[in-house]
Amino acid sequence: MNTRNVAVIDVGSNTIKLLVASRSTDGSLTISHQISDPTRIGSGIGSKLPLLSENSMQSGIASIQRLLEEAAVHSPSHIRIVATGAVRDAANGKDFAERILETTGHAPTILSGEEEASGIAAGLATDPSLAHHHDFLACDLGGGSLELVLVVARSVKATTSLPLGAVRLTERFIPNPQHPIPKTETEAIAAHIRETLAKSGFPFPETSAMLVGTGGSFATARAVLAEREGIPFALRPQFERQDLVQLLEEISSLSLAERRAHFPAFPPNRVDIMPAALACMVAVVDHMHAQEILNSLFNLRYGIAAELLAKSG
Repeated sequence: MNTRNVAVIDVGSNTIKLLVASRSTDGSLTISHQISDPTRIGSGIGSKLPLLSENSMQSGIASIQRLLEEAAVHSPSHIRIVATGAVRDAANGKDFAERILETTGHAPTILSGEEEASGIAAGLATDPSLAHHHDFLACDLGGGSLELVLVVARSVKATTSLPLGAVRLTERFIPNPQHPIPKTETEAIAAHIRETLAKSGFPFPETSAMLVGTGGSFATARAVLAEREGIPFALRPQFERQDLVQLLEEISSLSLAERRAHFPAFPPNRVDIMPAALACMVAVVDHMHAQEILNSLFNLRYGIAAELLAKSG
């Protein structure tokens, strides 16, 4: 057994993800294996009383079992399962966690919003591309929530979690994502986000700061832009506000079937929620008075892995 190898399963609202990692000699994370399972357990998260459906719980447990089997191939010394927005907010979230324990033998941790934001901050600290950036604001857009992290002089100064995930926003503001999305609906999303950010009490920088975007929707937008330009994904880490605005306008004009045909880079479980996700991204960028976003892939599961490795020595 590799005593320096750990596995993290992140049970998100839209996707369940596995990361297997170890610590290299220079202190950075070495990724042995990672995979995402597009299991949307968060359907219904936009309702006043969110509940995980029986189908969602069964699908979620099956996904976790598959990922545990994949993790076992790498003989991790520690395995941690964490659950975020959908499970945290669902009235039966604790029941779901108990069923995961009964089925797999692993007790999941339901992270609070602040714990999730802190884990994302720890993950960002492992990103080599951010090593020379001392001040920035990061936003992690998930299916159920939006986390904000303010970093000043390489130190985390503030974190918060807001109920602004792409699945939640879609269910609340877009009655029929199968059809083209009227501008009134994306504008309603933007207005709701502006109001929520203004009331959040988060200490946004008074002047424009560097904006880092994490989460699957940011990575999907990056993949689309890279594919269109015929360049590798790795060479398109930054994009501008106008890139997001144009992409939002284009996909909102298409039906769900047309989006699938026009945007092969969209994962199947993001085709319906990308209009809401992009509307959220643009609203955050505008609130920050930013023009450019740097996409980081090092978010929650990287932070949890770094924490496990630190504890295991």
